[in-house]
Amino acid sequence: MTTSPPGQGMTPSTTSPAGGRDRIALIMIAAIVFVVAAIVGAYLHWIWWPEEYGGGLLITLAAGAILLGGGILALIGRGIVRRIALVILAVGIGLVAGQNLGPSREPLILEPGGTMTLRLESPVVAIATGPAVCTNVASATEFQVSGDPNMQLDTPDQPFVSVYLNVGDRWHILREAPRKDGVLLEIGITGRLVTDAGKPGTIGMQATDSSTLESTFSNSGGSIRFAHLVAQSGPDFTGESMDLVGTLVWTCGAARP
Repeated sequence: MTTSPPGQGMTPSTTSPAGGRDRIALIMIAAIVFVVAAIVGAYLHWIWWPEEYGGGLLITLAAGAILLGGGILALIGRGIVRRIALVILAVGIGLVAGQNLGPSREPLILEPGGTMTLRLESPVVAIATGPAVCTNVASATEFQVSGDPNMQLDTPDQPFVSVYLNVGDRWHILREAPRKDGVLLEIGITGRLVTDAGKPGTIGMQATDSSTLESTFSNSGGSIRFAHLVAQSGPDFTGESMDLVGTLVWTCGAARP
């Protein structure tokens, strides 16, 4: 009886256990990178919502550059370089997925043709009226209202009055500005007389935590009763303070398609 030499007739394994573990580790790393990139893409898409920021385009361009670089490396690379390329591709795909599958903002509704009336009780009793532009959403959870900068108080010196207010996360994330109960309120009083600086000075007042606000908002209009506003500082303002107390009432015009 003859016996085969040791090992003869046996088919050796073409895949080593170490190679299988390496592939599993690579897949797990790529999956984790994909999830993280998707979260980043969704977050950037959420905070870069204004069209003028070009947030969607920036994310798309960044993802495209990453995918192009990763694709080139995957085609020409070998070994560890190709593994790195696959992870880079996971980053690009994750950004695109997060941008397109993540949450989106409610569409804005522009309502020009509204009206605004400012009634001051201090430091003088006066009224200013003018046009207003409203921007809101169908769910009536976010509002932005701006008055006409040519609105004037009916006092003898007839200063110009500018009013801007908003409420909602959409605008809050764009600008770190003082708020009271989630409401941003800014009122600017600009005189008509030219100063030494060559232009009339503006006294800017804004609502902060120490201010008093009683506000109501709806897609058809709203009102704010205010007091204890705080002076604004910066190159556009004189830094002076004015004890503004009064009521602001506005209506919104017909929605623009």
